[in-house]
Amino acid sequence: MSPRRKGTVYRHLGAVAALLLAAALCFGQADQAVNAEKQKHAGAQPKDAAQKDAPQKQEAGDTLAALMGGAKIDKEATERGRKIFVPTCGFCHGNDAHGKSGPDLVRSPLVLHDDKGDVLGPMLRNGRPDRGMPPFPALTNEQIADLSMFLHSRAADVSNRFAYKIGDLLTGDAQKGAAFFNGDGHCAKCHSPIGDLAHVASKYEAVELQRRMLYPAPNLIDIFMGKVTAPPAPAKVTVKLASGEQVSGTLEHLDEFTVSIHDSSGWYRSFSRENASVDVQDPRAEHEALLPLYTDDEMHNVLAYLETLK
Repeated sequence: MSPRRKGTVYRHLGAVAALLLAAALCFGQADQAVNAEKQKHAGAQPKDAAQKDAPQKQEAGDTLAALMGGAKIDKEATERGRKIFVPTCGFCHGNDAHGKSGPDLVRSPLVLHDDKGDVLGPMLRNGRPDRGMPPFPALTNEQIADLSMFLHSRAADVSNRFAYKIGDLLTGDAQKGAAFFNGDGHCAKCHSPIGDLAHVASKYEAVELQRRMLYPAPNLIDIFMGKVTAPPAPAKVTVKLASGEQVSGTLEHLDEFTVSIHDSSGWYRSFSRENASVDVQDPRAEHEALLPLYTDDEMHNVLAYLETLK
């Protein structure tokens, strides 16, 4: 591996490490908030009763699954919890728990760290008078567990992108989309509805078709899930040196100072851009150039047109 490539890899690894450290600090702060809440209500019930009611904590693997949106959600308990939450808590926290006059519970650290009511139970029974929250002493352990399940289901709905439900994307005008495709979008320069785009709507769902239309690169989620993906078409480049020599090949790296390529013989070569001209032919460049120019209507119109190519 070349020193430049090693440097790039190390920078990426450093960025990942920094993100993991930031996440650890955030969860550490959330843990402190939860522990403070538990200590606040520690004397609210007898020790034996507290030990009896408190369920065993999840193992680390279960916690990771919950953070990744993989926690098991009991649909029946969720529905029971929803029926309790809406009339009891919805007037302050909103029927969807996203907050109203009271705080958003979907992103609450207390909810995140709650397990079947071990954190929420004492708070619900004793209330938070300093914040205007009344007590609900009549709630049973089963009802609190159902409320906890409902709130966890709401958190899973917004955090688990693998279960996110895409709305109806086909709201555009196909005729206007065809006009943009053949006109201002200049899409017809590279694509043809009877060539590379023939039957394209039969190959992809609308959300994937829109993603490929906007930025035709492998889906990182598919790669993460281990699905077979076709690599993106490589960018071609021609470097013209001050001596008049021209070198063509596949682009490997380009910045303000250098350009690196694999030439037609497979050799890795790097050139200073100071006295060289660089001509890059990237099949994704036109798509990238359109991204800041698209209006919402144009985007949906083109997708509606592509959906007719079945």
